[in-house]
Amino acid sequence: MSYSASTRIKGIPWIIPAIMSLAVGSTGCSSSDSDDSGPTPGQVTNEDGDAPLSDVDALLDGAPTNDKLPDEGKADAVYPAEFNDLVDTQSRVLSQGSRGVCSIFSTVALMEHLYIKEGTITEPDFSEQALQWSSKIELGAFPNTGGSSASRNLEAINKFGLWEEAAWPYEPRKWTSANDPECTGEDDQPTLCYTNGSPPESAMTQKRWYLPRGRWVSSRVRSLKAVMFEKKMAVVAGMTFYYQSWNHRGSKLKTDNDLWRKGIVTYPNEDDKTSSLEKRAGHSILLVGWDDNMEAPKRDKDGEYLKDADGNVEMEKGFFLFKNSWGKGSFGKDNPNGDGYGWLSYKYVEEEARSYISGVPEVEIPAEACNDEVDNDRDGDVDCDDADCTDDAACQGDSLDYTNDTSVPIPDNDSAGATSTIEVPDGGKVQALSLTVDITHSYKGDLTVSLISPTGTEHIVHDGTGAGDDDVKGTFTINAFVGEDAAGTWTLKVVDSANADTGTINSFGLSITRCSGDDCDTTGSKYEPTETATIPDNDPAGVSTDITVADGDTVNGIVVNVDIAHPAKGDLTVKLQKIGEGEATLIEADASDGPFAPRTFTVADFDGSGPAGTWRLVVIDSLQGDGPGTVNGWSLEFQ
Repeated sequence: MSYSASTRIKGIPWIIPAIMSLAVGSTGCSSSDSDDSGPTPGQVTNEDGDAPLSDVDALLDGAPTNDKLPDEGKADAVYPAEFNDLVDTQSRVLSQGSRGVCSIFSTVALMEHLYIKEGTITEPDFSEQALQWSSKIELGAFPNTGGSSASRNLEAINKFGLWEEAAWPYEPRKWTSANDPECTGEDDQPTLCYTNGSPPESAMTQKRWYLPRGRWVSSRVRSLKAVMFEKKMAVVAGMTFYYQSWNHRGSKLKTDNDLWRKGIVTYPNEDDKTSSLEKRAGHSILLVGWDDNMEAPKRDKDGEYLKDADGNVEMEKGFFLFKNSWGKGSFGKDNPNGDGYGWLSYKYVEEEARSYISGVPEVEIPAEACNDEVDNDRDGDVDCDDADCTDDAACQGDSLDYTNDTSVPIPDNDSAGATSTIEVPDGGKVQALSLTVDITHSYKGDLTVSLISPTGTEHIVHDGTGAGDDDVKGTFTINAFVGEDAAGTWTLKVVDSANADTGTINSFGLSITRCSGDDCDTTGSKYEPTETATIPDNDPAGVSTDITVADGDTVNGIVVNVDIAHPAKGDLTVKLQKIGEGEATLIEADASDGPFAPRTFTVADFDGSGPAGTWRLVVIDSLQGDGPGTVNGWSLEFQ
């Protein structure tokens, strides 16, 4: 669909308003994010807000003029009068908020268009926030301004890649002193004020996506048509901004809201050029088509239409179709190609624009990870629901066994102890785990035996009990690791905390059952208080701290994590109580030596009951001289 001469009565433009509107707009390159439903709260509009622009010097930095660039396409090529096919391969129209980062948005729009064109990722959504940071920090381009250029943006994407939006969502407002004290005033701010800080640590591990190296192309009309028609590729165009031409609120000259709503941008008159250059700014857009027959009236500084000697309105003919980044519901809301699109004069583009393109990416989709709740291969199926995971350990109901039978001597009275490890190659969330140990020792009351998961969770299975009996041998069922990823290094740690007896870790083994699909929701609910508590020395009443649970299903095992600081673990008795229903002793004072280490207990005493009620941890120091201690924290996890 186009605006052509055939749709108007000759000499009477369809866009003539009954009353010329007042001037609209300000300086900067953007507005706030909006979705397909129209303007969002705070949405920038021509009538009541600003559409921010960019630093024009950064925008055009290093850009060659048309006379330095070859023409694209064949000299005898014939192009259609209208072309808007590329609209079908565009991502949604977004808005920049109040930040002057239009070249970031036009570059990301190009990247998403090229990924859609490639076809593997049908709905790409890359992070504008990340590109602003990458261009300035990783590439080092324009660190002292919020602006940038398409060439440097694409260089950053080519060299370093770009995360998806979810890894670091865009912030529509530039940082101020409220975010960082150094972000004060207009000039001489550190780069972090223009990047809105640094990426979250979680983003740094995410996959990055790339584009081929880009290049400048001539902004001559035929060259741009050749790129769009023959290569089926959109073009980023950055240019000096002329306020009246864009019907922007920052114009000192008369503007036209009807043209603004249709997204029509005409060639500037001399007064507009002079006035606009008094507050130089730039803007960057994505060219996606054209219409040779599209016409709009020429205007003077007062917004009056120019007329020829016969009294007919002089028309400007030929416009490029472009995707803008000022959101929806205002600029271009009445454009037939979509809300947020616009029309830009051929002459304006040819004289003022500097144009840049890239190429279709080679997309390598990772294999489904099977245990991370992410659709890694983008086929719509996640983890064990994906056919690629049928044979993966993460999706098997049967347990897998792992063993280390290399003997390790246990040093006598050494707090470092001895360790033995098993490297588990198979990922997947732990549904059930059992530990089998074969430890020979002449006095097992000296020993503390624990298993440490790849994430660092430690569970003690033997802590100085048994006095003078020999050896620690047997199988322990452990619920403390339920829900953790099985892959990685598991460590058996054995500490001998007294003199005169020695021993050996002969072997240990793990039997791990993974959960899959809906069955993976096995970690249950976790509850923990926020306060600490002091453990009085030699006081039979001890100290208690409560957790109130409002509701829940039937208890099928409880994991109690206890973090206590105390120099003498043998002084302490620790109990778990459910008020009105009973208690379980987690550990009883036995006069053993050594500090109390954070511990995890698996409790089955309350199985079959409901979790709702008040749960109390009671800690009693029953011997004098080593207190007081502190309950740093504890938690309940219902399985």
